[in-house]
Amino acid sequence: MHNRIKRLEELVNGASELIARLKEENEVLKQQVELLGAARNKSASNTAAARELAEFKAKVRRRLERLCAKIEKANDLQPALFEDEDAE
Repeated sequence: MHNRIKRLEELVNGASELIARLKEENEVLKQQVELLGAARNKSASNTAAARELAEFKAKVRRRLERLCAKIEKANDLQPALFEDEDAE
């Protein structure tokens, strides 16, 4: 009977140690998951920001091209309008 109680105590102690170790590993894994989630969110937001910036640049570029086309058209219709600036 004494041997059975001793063996049971050893099993309980071993299980307690295993549970403590698993808790520590769980905390480490939770931290890694949080870090990976933050990195994923950061990269996703950077991608969205980069896309938004590229769209803005394209929009500004289109506006500038339209403006330049209007200026060229006005210059072609009235050649004397901008010739004074070219002569200077």
